[in-house]
Amino acid sequence: MPLLSSVGSKTLSQRLFVAFIYATLTFFGATMAVPFMIMLTSSASNSYDYDRYSIVPRSFWSAEDRFMKGTPYFAGPGELFPDKPALWTSWRAVGLDRDTADQLARRYLDASAQERALWSRQAADYSDFALDYPLVDSEAVFNREIASEFMLQHYVEQALRRDPSLADERRSVRERAALALLSETWGVPVENYIAIRFDREARYPMAQQSWVPPGGPKWDDFITLRHALRHGLQTPGVLGEWRSHLRKHGYTRAEIQRLSPPPADAPAEVAALWREFARTQAPLSPVIPLSLRKTWLHYLAGDDAREILGLDASQRFDIARYNTLAGTAYARLEDTPFPLPAEGFDGLRPLWLRFIEEQYPLRLTHLRPSPGLRTRYEAFLQANYESVASLNQILGTHYADWSEVPLPESLPEARPGQAGGLREVWFAFAKSLPAADRLVHSGDAAWQAYLRGKYGSLEALNAAYGWNLRLWEEARMPLDKAYAVTYGQHRFAFAIEPVRFNYSTILRFLLDQGNSIPVTLWLIVLSIATSLTVNPLAGYALSRFNLRMKDKILLFCLATSAFPAMVSAIPGYLLMRDLGLLNTFMALVLPGAASGMSIFILKGFFDSLPQELYEAATIDGAKEWQIFLFVTIPMVTPILAINALNAFIAAYDGWAWALIIAQDKSMWTLSVWLYQANFWWSQSPWITTAGFVVTSIPTLLVFVFCQKIIMRGIIVPSMK
Repeated sequence: MPLLSSVGSKTLSQRLFVAFIYATLTFFGATMAVPFMIMLTSSASNSYDYDRYSIVPRSFWSAEDRFMKGTPYFAGPGELFPDKPALWTSWRAVGLDRDTADQLARRYLDASAQERALWSRQAADYSDFALDYPLVDSEAVFNREIASEFMLQHYVEQALRRDPSLADERRSVRERAALALLSETWGVPVENYIAIRFDREARYPMAQQSWVPPGGPKWDDFITLRHALRHGLQTPGVLGEWRSHLRKHGYTRAEIQRLSPPPADAPAEVAALWREFARTQAPLSPVIPLSLRKTWLHYLAGDDAREILGLDASQRFDIARYNTLAGTAYARLEDTPFPLPAEGFDGLRPLWLRFIEEQYPLRLTHLRPSPGLRTRYEAFLQANYESVASLNQILGTHYADWSEVPLPESLPEARPGQAGGLREVWFAFAKSLPAADRLVHSGDAAWQAYLRGKYGSLEALNAAYGWNLRLWEEARMPLDKAYAVTYGQHRFAFAIEPVRFNYSTILRFLLDQGNSIPVTLWLIVLSIATSLTVNPLAGYALSRFNLRMKDKILLFCLATSAFPAMVSAIPGYLLMRDLGLLNTFMALVLPGAASGMSIFILKGFFDSLPQELYEAATIDGAKEWQIFLFVTIPMVTPILAINALNAFIAAYDGWAWALIIAQDKSMWTLSVWLYQANFWWSQSPWITTAGFVVTSIPTLLVFVFCQKIIMRGIIVPSMK
């Protein structure tokens, strides 16, 4: 009987009531759809826009958003955009400040053809400079997942060189051999490629005075990773274009595979080919020469500078104070020269000298040659070591006299034997020298030297770049222009990279984790089979037979549904342990084989069936099992479909019990591995969000294609 009669259905009150029903259904439908849309959007995001929680990715329709979304692949906001707002301390903060970010992006997207030509020249020069700058003194921004995948393939190649027979084995066998070789090389066990991390190396304080490259196999691999990053790894679209470039120059498929990205031992013609390619296609890479400008500005704002200048805690070092001391008229501290010019800037000279003595990295320091430097070096050795014999014992050397101890102009390289000790001696001596005896260099100074060597004069540089510099030291590396050129060449790749990367990463992870897919499939099959066997039999028995204490049994079955599953986790685990069923399918399936609520519903439905059906079947000579299978079960198919659906969801989505009962990772299901991925990628939640989307697809498909069965299973019991 309809809720609304046809008589009077056109009245205002009934129309308002219908509108209210539709509005309510729309509202509750939205409360289910919106979270799913936010999850879809988050799975297509990165560190720039993950925290927006929007239902549609803004980068799909905003060119400004796409431009800014690619920036986290290369550097931090301060390095890429010197004129950034002070609140832009992270890419998350940039993504939330959409209006300002759009204004900044439009400056690059709406540039004139003349401006773009100048940027292309700057980007090409920067590309040539950066490719020659030492990797050991370059900062690298890299995605941990890309680094893990690259190092795995790097060690697969090494394992194949050690054992060529691995080429005939499956990929999983080759990767296990690679992980074993990596563990042997690094001296630490690595069970999974996800565990290949350079977290510690990425946090090395390269701008600190006392830091020196640590050396060792892992550091060498980190340098190899930096080389790959500088040659296209991680930059969206670049390696694809590079492969096409190699193909046009006649390289074979195998050669292209080995040269993407070009390794450090690539032939000279390949290196030259990449240099020409990078000038236009990828002038900016995630590996950037170390700049100490930010360290210098941080020192000026620190307590040491305040003490030298006699400032109290309430006074801060700003651009006005800088201009007063230096006799300049800069608008911002970020525009001031670095390193401090040799002439002028007298008011800042004491701060600069103290900065060199107390803050400047000693590995970027050269000793200024002078007649008395050798004499002071020998005096330093005699003051710190009792004798030459004592020095030899400590360093493992065989010097006969103080005059034989070498004095390198720069930090000695790390070598086996004496080099480590000699480095410590040089380090201590260099630190004892005043700033006047030190020559310092950095990525900033190297870039300025490159420009001076290429253009000769500031006038020529300003004309070529469209700049208006008064000092060479004002020249900054044009990272923003290099990014604009790189982005302009690969707009489509930048747009789809977050989606491609997030989903490919999580799919690779889920597909490679042991037996996760077959274990999940077998668990689903067994769970559905036991649910469709145990529950109908129990409900049929309680309905058909006059069992003693039937009501108490039914009450007990219902009582099991009143408690959370975790309440029974500990006793269930102890029972499975005592039965010797841990790490088996029996342990995963048996505890959920019977459902008190399903038994109750089935029992009530069986009770509602006409007794004449059973009597007719008995008269026809049917046995009890035939009555159950051929008379009763066909009548409850919709309810059994609901039971099967519930069993599927419990088996597919349940991770807690599977994690408790199976310590053997080979028995972990997809949901357990996704749970683990949530910890591994805690700093990249957009990857695990993509995993949630992927693992929700089977459940979604089941609901889409089984809607009629589900509705029948809901409606039929209510009608009865």
